[in-house]
Amino acid sequence: MMEYLSLSKCAENEIVIQKSRFIGLAYLIAREEEISLCIEDAKVRYPNASHYCFGAVIGIDGLLQRFSDDGEPSGTAGMPILQVLLQKNLKNVLVVVVRYFGGIKLGAGGLVRAYTRAATETVNAAGIVKMVLSSQAVVTVPYSLLGSVEYFLRQPGIVIKEMSYGEKVDIHLLTNHDWNALTGKLTDICSGNLEIKRLDSVYASW
Repeated sequence: MMEYLSLSKCAENEIVIQKSRFIGLAYLIAREEEISLCIEDAKVRYPNASHYCFGAVIGIDGLLQRFSDDGEPSGTAGMPILQVLLQKNLKNVLVVVVRYFGGIKLGAGGLVRAYTRAATETVNAAGIVKMVLSSQAVVTVPYSLLGSVEYFLRQPGIVIKEMSYGEKVDIHLLTNHDWNALTGKLTDICSGNLEIKRLDSVYASW
């Protein structure tokens, strides 16, 4: 898979329904082991809550799905949160909804609506982005060619992550451009007087 949808950042959103507080916390995760760490973070930030329910989709294939009602009636909290993530086709995302009970019971249908709304508004607060499998490389050029190379690299779809200055200049770049076309153009600009070390590809939003 060359791309997937995820959240642009971690986010927090609170709603109040029938005196109960529902606080949604969105996290970006890549492994199942991170779920417990995020739950602990939620408990530290919002201690002594009635419930810490969550839904998570992990892996760019979305096959690893986890949820918890954390004491709410079965199917009224964790699954509705998970369904929001699945309906929006999000990957590598965890949403925790912290509830402080306000004394008024909402009933099963009311809980489903509340947790669905809390998760939806939290996802909206975080923003959805497309993560694209992108190429990384270190391009080494002599100082005499730096101006021409840097000018070419400052275009949409290319990010200069770091520049190191030694006998020559090392430029660490990230790009969603076609790899062969990009390196071919760089080679032409430098008349072959450059070194290109390709690094592992990573997912990035553009």
